Formats: sequence, structure tokens, C-alpha cells
Amino acid sequence: MGIKTSLLVLMLFLVPQAKLKTVNGEVVQIQDGDTLTVKTERDRLYKVRLADIDAPEMGQPFGKPARRLAVDLALEKTVRVNYTFKDKYGRLIGEVFLPDGKLLNEEMLKAGLAWHYRVKHPHSSFLEKLEYKAWKKNLGLWVQETPVPPWEFRRENRLPLPPTKPEHMDYDLFLSYGLLGDPKTRIYEWPECKGYPKDTKGYINFGNLLDAESLGYRVSQRCEIK
Repeated sequence: MGIKTSLLVLMLFLVPQAKLKTVNGEVVQIQDGDTLTVKTERDRLYKVRLADIDAPEMGQPFGKPARRLAVDLALEKTVRVNYTFKDKYGRLIGEVFLPDGKLLNEEMLKAGLAWHYRVKHPHSSFLEKLEYKAWKKNLGLWVQETPVPPWEFRRENRLPLPPTKPEHMDYDLFLSYGLLGDPKTRIYEWPECKGYPKDTKGYINFGNLLDAESLGYRVSQRCEIK
């Protein structure tokens, strides 16, 4: 591991991490393969977006099978949700633990009914392996010759501007923001910036400006902050 890489890893540990929070309750609704609603004992409803995975949208191939699996595994079950933040819609972005201790997030990947949503840095090698195994076995959506990732399916003609804080972020648009950080220069930029890189290999994806700033990145002089 080089000196620069070591420093980056060290900074990732030094940055104050959001406190892990927990919600327990019954799953009363499954919207799609990665979104559900939990009702607590006090009748409070929480919408939950499964972290680190992205299931096909309902208008995509395998969108309905993904939802069916989530229904079979979680509907009317008592679950534990671990999360660290909410997105702009108030959804808890987290992990859902089923009564048998398994993670719903991982079960969707194992069945080939979700992609590993690579928005964390570093990426989870464990989740990458689960996705790879499902792909290798042609499970679920991987029977398709050229499956379209949900984040590409959702992409609009005009890319959205990156939000300033995690709570202003739409988790489903994390990759669409195109907010990239260069580990070598410690500079970040987004698609509307002049000279935005065409080759993004080696860059880090951020979902909002605060996350980039907290890791010591600074905005490129070629960007206009509106």
C-alpha cells in the first residue's frame, strides 16, 4: 500500500462517522425490491431504502420478481433496521435484518435480483462477491444478455446538481450526480464543471458536497457553485 493510499484510508477512519441508529418494527408494505415500509410498536411508519444495493425498477425486467422476493422474505415480518442517515425523502438508508438474522440486502443480491450499488468507498468486496456469484450462475436478472442497471434506467437527460448535505440527497440518484473526487489532487467536480473528466477510472464517487469536504477534498476552480 502506497503512502497516498495509506493516508486516504487513515482519513476515512478519522472523519467523524454518523451514529448508527436502529428501528424495530413490522414490515407492512413492500414498494419494490429495495424499498419497504416498517411500522413500529408505537404505530410510527418509516420508509426504508436498502443500502448498498439497487433492485430493478418496477418498469424494468425483473422489477416484479425482485419485489416478490422481498415480499416473501420480509412482508409482515418483524425486522431490525440499522441506518446512519435519511435522504431527502426521509427514507432510512440502511440494512434490514430479518427474523432469522439474515440481511435482506444480501439476500436480494444472492438471488440475482439486485445490483451491488457501489456508492461507498472503498467498495464492499463481500457484496461484490455476492453479485459476482449470482452473475456466474445466471440467476435472476443475470440471464439477460445486457441488463440495464437501475441507475441508468432512472437517468434523466439533464443530470441533477449534487446536493450539499446527505439529507438533501436522493439515494437513488447517488451515481447520477456524477460528483467525482480525484485522490491525487484532492479536488472534486461534477458534470457541469468545465473540463469534467471523460475517463473516471480511479476517481471516488460522492453523493453530496459535505462528504467530499469532510474528507479534505476541495471544489475545482472550474466549477460554478449556484
